[in-house]
Parts: sequence; structure tokens; C-alpha cells
Amino acid sequence: MKKYLFCLVLALAIGQMSYAQSVEKFLENVSNTENVDKVKIGHFMMSLGKIFGGVGDMPVARGVHTLEVYDLAACNAGVKKDLLNQLNRLKDSDGYETLIMAKDKGDNVRIMMKKKKDEISDLVILCMDENDPTVVKISGKIKEKDLAELTDKYN
Repeated sequence: MKKYLFCLVLALAIGQMSYAQSVEKFLENVSNTENVDKVKIGHFMMSLGKIFGGVGDMPVARGVHTLEVYDLAACNAGVKKDLLNQLNRLKDSDGYETLIMAKDKGDNVRIMMKKKKDEISDLVILCMDENDPTVVKISGKIKEKDLAELTDKYN
């Protein structure tokens, strides 16, 4: 009897893991979706922007290497609903952990980060509302103390 119960629990756990989705897979799905406006600012352009635009007193900006923005406003309602379902199935995996998650009526905002030691290597901002869903991915070497300093400054 114990063997059957153990097998049932194991099968349910494996099924749940396969149902969950990783952040990387979600970003790949968003990137490959039809009618998505994509903007990617690479390392070279970011360094030019830092030189000419100046980052002033924002040390967080110095650590940003690339910025990707996916605007899903032009997608049809079915695609948006599917992506919202995928967002709800996202689990903390592949080194990503949820920093903040907020739900209000039709709006969902989730901020996830990937850390290596005391540096944030990826920050993903998922803004999924019914009309204008947007995904932003920031990559680089952002120090946690710089991020804490920035939040203290604007708090």
C-alpha cells in the first residue's frame, strides 16, 4: 500500500513540475509570439548611452549591460490571455526568484531576479494587464547594495 501511495505522490509531483514553466521558456515564448514589438539595447549601445547620457548618481545604471523590452499590445486577445496563463504558471526556477508580485483586478506585475553571489545578473519585470502587456529584461552586474541604495533614495 505504501508503494502505491508513494508512486502516486511521485507521479503527481512530476506532473506538477512539467506543468510549471521556467522564466527562460516564458521569455522565449514571448519573443517568438507574432505581432510583438521587440527592442533590444546591447552592451555597446548601453555603454554609449552611459558615456553620453551620463548616469550621474545612479550606480545601478552602471551595472546594466543589456535591456530587452517586449510590447505585446498589438497581439490579439487570445494570445494575451494565453501569456497571462503562462505568467500565472511561472515558478521560481533556473536561478530566478520572485522579488515582488502584485495582482490588482486585471493587472499582474511580477519582478523576478537571478543572483550570483551579491550581484543581480538578470532582472525580469513582467507587467501583464489585459490591454497593454509588457515584459522587460535587464541584464548585467547590478550590486545588491546599489539597488538598496536606490530604493532608500526614492522611499
